[in-house]
Amino acid sequence: MAKRQIDIRRLRTEKRILRQWAKRERSFPGDCARVERSGEPVPNPRSQEEIGLYHDPRSRRYATVDFDIAELFRQAGKEVPTFLEAGPRRELWFDPVQVNAAIVTAGGLAPGLNSVVHSIVSRHVNTYGLNPNAGSVIGIYDGFKGLLDIPGHKIELDPAETIDWLREGGSNLGNVRYFHPESAGGLDGMVSRISQNLELMAINILYVIGGDGSQEVAHRLARANPRIAVMGIPKTMDNDILWARRSFGFDTSVTQATRAINTLHFEAQSTRRVGILKFFGAESGFVVAHAALASGQVDLVLIPEAFLGLRADRFADYWDSLIRHLATIVTRAETNAHAIIVVAEGVETVLAEQGFSIEGRPVRCSAGGRPGNFVELLKKAIRKRVRNVRGETLSVFTNEPRHYIRSGPANAHDQVFCERLGALAVDNALAGFTDCMISDWLSEYVLVPLELVVGGQKSVDVQGMFWKQVENSTGQPNSPLSEGGS
Repeated sequence: MAKRQIDIRRLRTEKRILRQWAKRERSFPGDCARVERSGEPVPNPRSQEEIGLYHDPRSRRYATVDFDIAELFRQAGKEVPTFLEAGPRRELWFDPVQVNAAIVTAGGLAPGLNSVVHSIVSRHVNTYGLNPNAGSVIGIYDGFKGLLDIPGHKIELDPAETIDWLREGGSNLGNVRYFHPESAGGLDGMVSRISQNLELMAINILYVIGGDGSQEVAHRLARANPRIAVMGIPKTMDNDILWARRSFGFDTSVTQATRAINTLHFEAQSTRRVGILKFFGAESGFVVAHAALASGQVDLVLIPEAFLGLRADRFADYWDSLIRHLATIVTRAETNAHAIIVVAEGVETVLAEQGFSIEGRPVRCSAGGRPGNFVELLKKAIRKRVRNVRGETLSVFTNEPRHYIRSGPANAHDQVFCERLGALAVDNALAGFTDCMISDWLSEYVLVPLELVVGGQKSVDVQGMFWKQVENSTGQPNSPLSEGGS
């Protein structure tokens, strides 16, 4: 199976994107498409007393509360960007009693996948009264791979069964990473084959629960199938999906990562060693940064964003300052010299792709079954340059609790969040909205066009207040300004 490709040039923040849109001739694409319908809309069978106030199709929420960014749009003679508010609708494009919906969970795992699936199924059946003899909600096994062979990878879902999934981790539908280079014709061929299968199965709505890569496929499917509502739901424990304040599973993952850090801190402290903890975070450092700040027991946090766009000489100076910081931490402890370092896995990729070296050896990514060498180079630098107060070298241990933090069930916070996302996805898919993603943005639930979602990946702003607070917590040197960051 092909490995997911990481493009560090896609890392960015929404504020930077908005500033770019203020300068463009084209208006900000905040509107969502609606499916082509063959008949008249049907009235919502659920009253406002039962389902909540109907949302006007024109009800919108600002995409930014930053006055300076809003002013840039006003000065350019443009409207300040907005998103459509998500919620129940008075008129529906699909008859909820006889609609055919499919759910796919794609990409990596995140706590809460089963919870979102149950929310969608329950909303269709228990709330909108789906008749199993007239329509269905099916789950697709094994992600997009299953969509290439729907009859052999489907299961009819019932809320009486999926409610038991709430206490289970992982995904009962299965998450198999499947990338279009493995499919005949690449991404276009994959989209074409899936589209044929969706039509063959008479699917009206497709729910895609996945990260930025999965939403790109969803975007293509929506464009290729104007009569099918394709609704994205942001899923990534890394929290790196653009235009989502948070993605489900992130809170649980940070909690688990913090627990792992606190536990292994006792290990390092008791055995007088340096601990290197490596977590998921292929493109961004949100999990490790939040967990380090929550723990308060971390001496050094390494995230991909801190090394982006640096010249070799500036990297060398920054790296030297980080190792000197560790040496100071260890030397300062008179009786129990130790340190904890947390690393996002994407650091290795960023350093390797920029051609950086540590202790005279180039950083190498894992490839072709050969492991990467960043952690070993870090261990070598520690053993060479870090001493306790008696001038002795410290042993270094490594631990990678990566899968541990993403595979368990969602905590209460994420459970509620998943329930909201799933229900709102159904409300708006039934109303015919397509090629969009349900998002918690600026404390409101909105519909974000997938065109915007697939434009990059959200990253930690290393010059922002949050990262500076992380640096203050660990006492590590400040990240240098990049010469070529996005």
